[in-house]
Amino acid sequence: MTAAITLDQIKKFVAAWYRALDNHDPLEDCYKFLADKGLNMQFPDGDIRDFNSFKKWYDRVTNLFFDENHYVQSVQANISGNQAEVDVIVGWQASWWEPPAAKSKRVSMDATQKWVVRRSTKNSYNLEIVTYNATAEPFKYAPGFAQL
Repeated sequence: MTAAITLDQIKKFVAAWYRALDNHDPLEDCYKFLADKGLNMQFPDGDIRDFNSFKKWYDRVTNLFFDENHYVQSVQANISGNQAEVDVIVGWQASWWEPPAAKSKRVSMDATQKWVVRRSTKNSYNLEIVTYNATAEPFKYAPGFAQL
């Protein structure tokens, strides 16, 4: 029998996911974090249900945003065997440029997210994202920064 998921395992997985996003890792590496079946990701700009829709989203955001940094502020989980409901609060900063503007814009905000992860053999963290709500609560923007 496989051991239950641990909070420490989830925290490492969450950190690795954001590191992959910040580094604009290759798409194939990002797929290793995502469920092959039953994927349900919600972002302000649309929903993702499979690898094809993730690819469209990922191609768009990695060609739009740069100098990205995610700062994990908290991870809490309700673990039930091989699955867990996860509450994540993450700070995110990124820049983007809208031609022909003379300068780029910078966003700084906190996002409250809700995930469901389950046991997987696709990566070294032995977890995968099944559901991911990036806007479980409205974004909290830092004063003086651009908003999306």
